[in-house]
Amino acid sequence: MLRGGVSQRSKVKDQRLENHSEAKPVPILASCQESISQAAAAIASGGIGAIPTETVYGLGADAVNPVAVARIYEAKGRPGDNPLILHIASREDFFRLADNPPSYAHALIDAFWPGPLTLVTKKKPGLQPWLGGHPNRKADTIGIRMPSHPMALTVIKASGCFIAAPSANKAGTPSPTRADHVAADFGFGEIDFILDGGAVPGGLESTVVDVTGEVPVILRPGAISPEMAAKVTGLEPLLLSETTLAPRAPGMKYRHYAPKAPMMLLVGDERDIAAYIAAQCASVQAEKIGILVTSQTRAMLDTIPVNNSAAVLTLGDKTSPETIARNLYACLRQFDILNVDIIYAEGPSQDGLGLAIMDRMKKAAEGRVIHVSN
Repeated sequence: MLRGGVSQRSKVKDQRLENHSEAKPVPILASCQESISQAAAAIASGGIGAIPTETVYGLGADAVNPVAVARIYEAKGRPGDNPLILHIASREDFFRLADNPPSYAHALIDAFWPGPLTLVTKKKPGLQPWLGGHPNRKADTIGIRMPSHPMALTVIKASGCFIAAPSANKAGTPSPTRADHVAADFGFGEIDFILDGGAVPGGLESTVVDVTGEVPVILRPGAISPEMAAKVTGLEPLLLSETTLAPRAPGMKYRHYAPKAPMMLLVGDERDIAAYIAAQCASVQAEKIGILVTSQTRAMLDTIPVNNSAAVLTLGDKTSPETIARNLYACLRQFDILNVDIIYAEGPSQDGLGLAIMDRMKKAAEGRVIHVSN
Protein backbone atom coordinates (compact mmCIF):
# COMPACT_ATOMS: atom_id res chain seq x y z
CA MET A 1 0.00 0.00 0.00
CA LEU A 2 2.86 2.34 0.81
CA ARG A 3 4.47 1.66 -2.56
CA GLY A 4 1.25 2.54 -4.32
CA GLY A 5 1.40 6.08 -2.90
CA VAL A 6 5.05 6.66 -3.73
CA SER A 7 4.80 7.49 -7.41
CA GLN A 8 2.13 10.15 -6.94
CA ARG A 9 4.05 11.75 -4.06
CA SER A 10 7.19 11.75 -6.21
CA LYS A 11 5.29 13.57 -8.96
CA VAL A 12 4.26 16.24 -6.46
CA LYS A 13 7.85 16.60 -5.28
CA ASP A 14 9.13 16.84 -8.84
CA GLN A 15 6.53 19.50 -9.68
CA ARG A 16 7.53 21.57 -6.65
CA LEU A 17 11.17 21.39 -7.68
CA GLU A 18 10.30 22.31 -11.26
CA ASN A 19 8.21 25.30 -10.19
CA HIS A 20 10.94 26.57 -7.86
CA SER A 21 13.68 26.09 -10.46
CA GLU A 22 11.86 28.55 -12.74
CA ALA A 23 11.91 31.30 -10.09
CA LYS A 24 14.60 33.95 -10.09
CA PRO A 25 16.89 33.42 -7.08
CA VAL A 26 16.63 35.74 -4.10
CA PRO A 27 19.69 38.00 -3.58
CA ILE A 28 21.82 36.66 -0.73
CA LEU A 29 23.57 39.44 1.17
CA ALA A 30 26.96 38.61 2.67
CA SER A 31 27.63 39.09 6.36
CA CYS A 32 28.97 42.64 6.52
CA GLN A 33 27.87 46.06 7.75
CA GLU A 34 26.88 47.21 4.27
CA SER A 35 24.57 44.21 3.84
CA ILE A 36 23.03 44.72 7.27
CA SER A 37 22.32 48.36 6.40
CA GLN A 38 20.84 47.28 3.07
CA ALA A 39 18.55 44.76 4.79
CA ALA A 40 17.42 47.33 7.35
CA ALA A 41 16.67 49.89 4.63
CA ALA A 42 14.67 47.33 2.65
CA ILE A 43 12.50 46.50 5.67
CA ALA A 44 12.01 50.16 6.56
CA SER A 45 10.78 50.85 3.01
CA GLY A 46 8.19 48.05 3.09
CA GLY A 47 10.24 45.11 1.84
CA ILE A 48 10.46 41.65 3.35
CA GLY A 49 13.49 39.44 3.72
CA ALA A 50 15.16 36.71 5.74
CA ILE A 51 17.39 37.59 8.68
CA PRO A 52 19.30 35.25 11.01
CA THR A 53 18.39 34.98 14.67
CA GLU A 54 19.85 32.78 17.38
CA THR A 55 16.93 30.33 16.89
CA VAL A 56 16.12 30.06 13.16
CA TYR A 57 16.06 32.44 10.18
CA GLY A 58 13.09 34.80 10.36
CA LEU A 59 11.11 36.35 7.51
CA GLY A 60 11.13 39.98 8.58
CA ALA A 61 8.91 42.96 7.72
CA ASP A 62 7.87 46.24 9.35
CA ALA A 63 5.29 45.03 11.85
CA VAL A 64 3.10 48.15 11.53
CA ASN A 65 3.05 48.12 7.70
CA PRO A 66 -0.06 46.11 6.73
CA VAL A 67 1.05 45.63 3.12
CA ALA A 68 4.43 44.22 4.17
CA VAL A 69 2.84 42.00 6.82
CA ALA A 70 0.32 40.68 4.29
CA ARG A 71 3.28 39.78 2.04
CA ILE A 72 4.67 37.57 4.80
CA TYR A 73 1.44 35.59 4.96
CA GLU A 74 1.24 35.33 1.17
CA ALA A 75 4.88 34.30 0.71
CA LYS A 76 4.72 31.63 3.42
CA GLY A 77 1.23 30.39 2.56
CA ARG A 78 0.50 31.02 6.24
CA PRO A 79 -3.07 30.72 7.60
CA GLY A 80 -4.45 34.10 8.61
CA ASP A 81 -5.23 33.04 12.18
CA ASN A 82 -1.62 32.02 12.84
CA PRO A 83 -0.09 34.98 14.71
CA LEU A 84 3.32 36.59 14.24
CA ILE A 85 6.04 37.41 16.75
CA LEU A 86 7.30 40.99 16.90
CA HIS A 87 11.06 41.33 17.30
CA ILE A 88 12.34 44.34 19.20
CA ALA A 89 15.77 45.79 20.00
CA SER A 90 15.27 47.05 23.55
CA ARG A 91 13.31 46.29 26.70
CA GLU A 92 11.78 49.76 26.47
CA ASP A 93 10.12 48.69 23.22
CA PHE A 94 8.35 45.89 25.08
CA PHE A 95 6.73 48.33 27.45
CA ARG A 96 5.62 50.49 24.51
CA LEU A 97 3.64 47.50 23.26
CA ALA A 98 2.59 45.59 26.39
CA ASP A 99 -0.31 46.59 28.62
CA ASN A 100 0.57 46.33 32.31
CA PRO A 101 2.51 43.03 32.27
CA PRO A 102 2.71 41.16 35.60
CA SER A 103 5.82 41.17 37.80
CA TYR A 104 6.81 37.65 36.75
CA ALA A 105 7.06 38.90 33.14
CA HIS A 106 9.69 41.40 34.34
CA ALA A 107 11.56 38.51 35.97
CA LEU A 108 11.54 36.54 32.72
CA ILE A 109 12.79 39.57 30.78
CA ASP A 110 15.58 40.20 33.29
CA ALA A 111 16.72 36.58 33.12
CA PHE A 112 16.36 35.69 29.44
CA TRP A 113 16.40 38.81 27.24
CA PRO A 114 17.92 39.17 24.81
CA GLY A 115 17.43 35.52 23.97
CA PRO A 116 15.11 32.75 22.71
CA LEU A 117 12.04 33.75 24.74
CA THR A 118 8.78 35.19 23.41
CA LEU A 119 6.24 36.75 25.75
CA VAL A 120 2.58 36.88 24.75
CA THR A 121 1.03 39.89 26.45
CA LYS A 122 -2.07 42.05 26.34
CA LYS A 123 -1.71 44.92 23.89
CA LYS A 124 -1.32 48.48 24.98
CA PRO A 125 -4.52 50.47 24.23
CA GLY A 126 -4.37 52.41 20.98
CA LEU A 127 -2.28 49.91 19.02
CA GLN A 128 -3.58 48.66 15.69
CA PRO A 129 -6.12 45.92 16.39
CA TRP A 130 -4.42 43.56 13.92
CA LEU A 131 -0.83 44.17 15.12
CA GLY A 132 0.91 40.86 15.69
CA GLY A 133 -1.22 39.01 13.16
CA HIS A 134 -2.83 39.23 9.74
CA PRO A 135 -4.01 42.75 8.77
CA ASN A 136 -7.54 41.45 8.16
CA ARG A 137 -7.91 40.07 11.67
CA LYS A 138 -8.02 41.34 15.26
CA ALA A 139 -6.30 40.11 18.40
CA ASP A 140 -6.09 41.37 21.97
CA THR A 141 -2.69 39.81 22.61
CA ILE A 142 0.71 40.16 20.97
CA GLY A 143 3.86 38.02 20.96
CA ILE A 144 7.14 39.91 21.51
CA ARG A 145 10.76 38.90 21.79
CA MET A 146 14.21 40.49 21.84
CA PRO A 147 16.64 38.27 19.89
CA SER A 148 20.25 37.91 20.97
CA HIS A 149 21.75 37.40 17.50
CA PRO A 150 23.89 40.50 16.83
CA MET A 151 22.87 40.76 13.15
CA ALA A 152 19.17 40.58 14.03
CA LEU A 153 19.52 43.23 16.72
CA THR A 154 21.47 45.52 14.40
CA VAL A 155 18.88 45.19 11.62
CA ILE A 156 16.03 45.98 14.03
CA LYS A 157 17.81 49.04 15.42
CA ALA A 158 18.89 50.31 11.99
CA SER A 159 15.42 49.84 10.47
CA GLY A 160 13.72 51.81 13.23
CA CYS A 161 10.90 49.25 13.12
CA PHE A 162 9.31 46.60 15.22
CA ILE A 163 9.98 43.62 12.95
CA ALA A 164 7.40 40.86 12.53
CA ALA A 165 9.43 37.75 11.76
CA PRO A 166 8.01 34.23 11.60
CA SER A 167 10.38 31.48 10.46
CA ALA A 168 11.57 32.04 6.88
CA ASN A 169 10.10 28.90 5.33
CA LYS A 170 6.94 27.84 3.57
CA ALA A 171 4.16 27.11 6.07
CA GLY A 172 4.37 23.61 7.52
CA THR A 173 7.88 22.79 6.30
CA PRO A 174 11.04 22.48 8.45
CA SER A 175 12.30 25.84 9.67
CA PRO A 176 15.52 27.19 8.09
CA THR A 177 18.77 27.18 10.02
CA ARG A 178 20.97 28.31 7.09
CA ALA A 179 20.59 30.85 4.30
CA ASP A 180 20.48 28.15 1.63
CA HIS A 181 17.42 26.65 3.34
CA VAL A 182 15.60 29.94 2.82
CA ALA A 183 16.78 30.14 -0.80
CA ALA A 184 15.37 26.66 -1.43
CA ASP A 185 11.88 27.77 -0.34
CA PHE A 186 11.49 31.22 -1.92
CA GLY A 187 12.00 32.95 -5.24
CA PHE A 188 12.71 36.62 -5.82
CA GLY A 189 9.47 38.59 -5.70
CA GLU A 190 8.12 36.39 -2.95
CA ILE A 191 10.82 37.89 -0.72
CA ASP A 192 13.39 40.59 -1.45
CA PHE A 193 16.62 39.42 0.17
CA ILE A 194 18.33 36.87 2.43
CA LEU A 195 20.86 38.15 4.93
CA ASP A 196 23.41 35.35 5.34
CA GLY A 197 24.52 34.93 8.94
CA GLY A 198 25.74 31.36 8.56
CA ALA A 199 24.28 28.46 10.52
CA VAL A 200 22.25 29.64 13.49
CA PRO A 201 23.47 28.56 16.94
CA GLY A 202 20.17 27.35 18.39
CA GLY A 203 18.14 25.53 15.76
CA LEU A 204 14.70 25.57 17.42
CA GLU A 205 12.17 28.39 17.62
CA SER A 206 11.85 30.42 20.82
CA THR A 207 10.00 29.36 23.93
CA VAL A 208 6.63 31.15 23.92
CA VAL A 209 5.14 32.09 27.31
CA ASP A 210 1.71 33.63 27.82
CA VAL A 211 1.98 36.29 30.54
CA THR A 212 -1.64 37.48 30.49
CA GLY A 213 -2.70 35.57 33.62
CA GLU A 214 -1.65 35.00 37.21
CA VAL A 215 0.90 32.31 36.28
CA PRO A 216 3.02 31.85 33.15
CA VAL A 217 1.65 29.46 30.54
CA ILE A 218 4.06 27.87 28.06
CA LEU A 219 2.39 27.89 24.65
CA ARG A 220 5.42 26.51 22.80
CA PRO A 221 8.45 24.86 24.46
CA GLY A 222 11.94 25.93 23.48
CA ALA A 223 15.43 26.46 24.88
CA ILE A 224 14.00 28.21 27.95
CA SER A 225 12.60 25.20 29.80
CA PRO A 226 9.70 25.17 32.27
CA GLU A 227 12.23 24.54 35.04
CA MET A 228 14.23 27.62 34.03
CA ALA A 229 11.09 29.77 33.99
CA ALA A 230 10.00 28.45 37.38
CA LYS A 231 13.39 29.19 38.92
CA VAL A 232 13.31 32.90 38.04
CA THR A 233 9.60 33.57 38.60
CA GLY A 234 8.95 31.42 41.67
CA LEU A 235 5.86 30.15 39.84
CA GLU A 236 5.25 26.75 38.26
CA PRO A 237 4.39 27.38 34.60
CA LEU A 238 1.47 25.59 33.01
CA LEU A 239 1.95 23.64 29.79
CA LEU A 240 -0.94 24.39 27.44
CA SER A 241 -2.37 21.78 25.11
CA GLU A 242 -2.21 23.02 21.53
CA THR A 243 -5.94 22.33 21.10
CA THR A 244 -7.42 24.10 24.13
CA LEU A 245 -7.96 27.56 22.62
CA ALA A 246 -7.48 29.77 19.59
CA PRO A 247 -3.76 30.14 18.75
CA ARG A 248 -1.93 32.93 20.56
CA ALA A 249 1.48 31.84 19.29
CA PRO A 250 2.97 30.18 16.20
CA GLY A 251 3.19 26.41 16.31
CA MET A 252 -0.04 25.87 18.30
CA LYS A 253 -2.10 24.78 15.31
CA TYR A 254 -1.70 23.24 11.85
CA ARG A 255 0.92 20.91 10.44
CA HIS A 256 4.39 22.16 11.38
CA TYR A 257 8.07 21.47 10.77
CA ALA A 258 7.29 18.50 8.51
CA PRO A 259 9.37 16.96 5.72
CA LYS A 260 7.59 15.90 2.52
CA ALA A 261 7.75 12.18 3.33
CA PRO A 262 5.67 10.74 6.19
CA MET A 263 7.70 10.39 9.38
CA MET A 264 7.39 7.83 12.17
CA LEU A 265 8.75 8.93 15.55
CA LEU A 266 10.36 6.10 17.53
CA VAL A 267 10.68 6.21 21.32
CA GLY A 268 12.65 3.67 23.33
CA ASP A 269 16.08 2.24 24.09
CA GLU A 270 18.65 2.69 21.30
CA ARG A 271 19.13 -1.08 20.91
CA ASP A 272 15.38 -1.62 20.52
CA ILE A 273 15.09 1.30 18.10
CA ALA A 274 17.96 -0.06 16.00
CA ALA A 275 16.36 -3.50 15.86
CA TYR A 276 12.98 -2.02 14.94
CA ILE A 277 14.49 0.05 12.13
CA ALA A 278 16.35 -2.97 10.75
CA ALA A 279 13.12 -4.97 10.72
CA GLN A 280 11.25 -2.16 8.96
CA CYS A 281 13.96 -1.85 6.34
CA ALA A 282 13.54 -5.54 5.62
CA SER A 283 9.75 -5.44 5.38
CA VAL A 284 8.51 -1.98 4.31
CA GLN A 285 7.78 -1.76 0.60
CA ALA A 286 9.18 1.71 0.00
CA GLU A 287 11.59 2.82 -2.69
CA LYS A 288 13.81 4.72 -0.26
CA ILE A 289 13.78 4.83 3.54
CA GLY A 290 15.14 7.71 5.61
CA ILE A 291 16.63 6.93 9.03
CA LEU A 292 17.30 9.69 11.57
CA VAL A 293 18.97 8.54 14.79
CA THR A 294 21.34 9.69 17.52
CA SER A 295 25.00 8.80 17.26
CA GLN A 296 24.48 6.14 19.95
CA THR A 297 21.74 4.38 17.96
CA ARG A 298 23.69 4.73 14.73
CA ALA A 299 26.52 2.78 16.38
CA MET A 300 23.97 0.03 17.11
CA LEU A 301 22.83 0.06 13.48
CA ASP A 302 26.39 -0.57 12.36
CA THR A 303 26.09 -4.06 13.88
CA ILE A 304 22.70 -4.82 12.27
CA PRO A 305 22.16 -5.43 8.53
CA VAL A 306 20.17 -2.50 7.08
CA ASN A 307 18.70 -2.16 3.59
CA ASN A 308 21.34 -0.58 1.34
CA SER A 309 18.78 1.82 -0.13
CA ALA A 310 18.25 3.47 3.27
CA ALA A 311 19.56 6.99 3.84
CA VAL A 312 20.94 7.21 7.40
CA LEU A 313 21.51 10.65 8.99
CA THR A 314 22.87 11.32 12.46
CA LEU A 315 20.62 13.56 14.53
CA GLY A 316 23.18 14.32 17.24
CA ASP A 317 24.56 13.08 20.53
CA LYS A 318 21.95 11.79 22.98
CA THR A 319 23.97 13.24 25.87
CA SER A 320 24.07 16.69 24.21
CA PRO A 321 20.53 17.74 23.22
CA GLU A 322 21.95 21.04 21.89
CA THR A 323 23.47 19.10 18.99
CA ILE A 324 20.11 17.50 18.24
CA ALA A 325 18.36 20.89 18.28
CA ARG A 326 20.93 22.36 15.86
CA ASN A 327 20.72 19.42 13.44
CA LEU A 328 17.03 18.53 13.42
CA TYR A 329 15.65 20.82 10.72
CA ALA A 330 18.70 20.50 8.47
CA CYS A 331 18.31 16.71 8.58
CA LEU A 332 14.61 16.87 7.73
CA ARG A 333 15.40 19.15 4.80
CA GLN A 334 18.15 16.76 3.66
CA PHE A 335 15.59 13.97 3.47
CA ASP A 336 13.55 16.16 1.10
CA ILE A 337 16.64 16.55 -1.10
CA LEU A 338 17.25 12.79 -0.98
CA ASN A 339 13.61 12.26 -1.97
CA VAL A 340 12.93 9.54 0.59
CA ASP A 341 9.51 7.94 0.79
CA ILE A 342 9.26 7.32 4.53
CA ILE A 343 11.31 8.41 7.56
CA TYR A 344 11.98 6.60 10.83
CA ALA A 345 13.26 9.10 13.41
CA GLU A 346 14.46 8.55 16.96
CA GLY A 347 12.91 10.76 19.62
CA PRO A 348 15.10 12.03 22.47
CA SER A 349 14.43 12.18 26.19
CA GLN A 350 11.91 14.87 27.10
CA ASP A 351 14.01 16.38 29.88
CA GLY A 352 15.07 20.03 29.55
CA LEU A 353 15.64 20.96 25.90
CA GLY A 354 14.36 17.50 24.94
CA LEU A 355 10.81 18.69 25.64
CA ALA A 356 11.09 21.27 22.85
CA ILE A 357 12.80 18.82 20.48
CA MET A 358 10.05 16.25 20.97
CA ASP A 359 7.40 18.94 20.47
CA ARG A 360 8.84 19.71 17.03
CA MET A 361 9.38 16.07 16.12
CA LYS A 362 5.83 15.08 17.09
CA LYS A 363 4.46 17.84 14.88
CA ALA A 364 6.80 16.82 12.04
CA ALA A 365 5.50 13.25 12.40
CA GLU A 366 1.91 14.54 12.60
CA GLY A 367 1.42 12.60 15.83
CA ARG A 368 2.75 9.24 14.58
CA VAL A 369 4.66 8.01 17.65
CA ILE A 370 5.74 4.37 18.07
CA HIS A 371 6.98 3.10 21.45
CA VAL A 372 9.38 0.25 20.72
CA SER A 373 10.59 -2.41 23.16
CA ASN A 374 11.58 -6.06 23.17
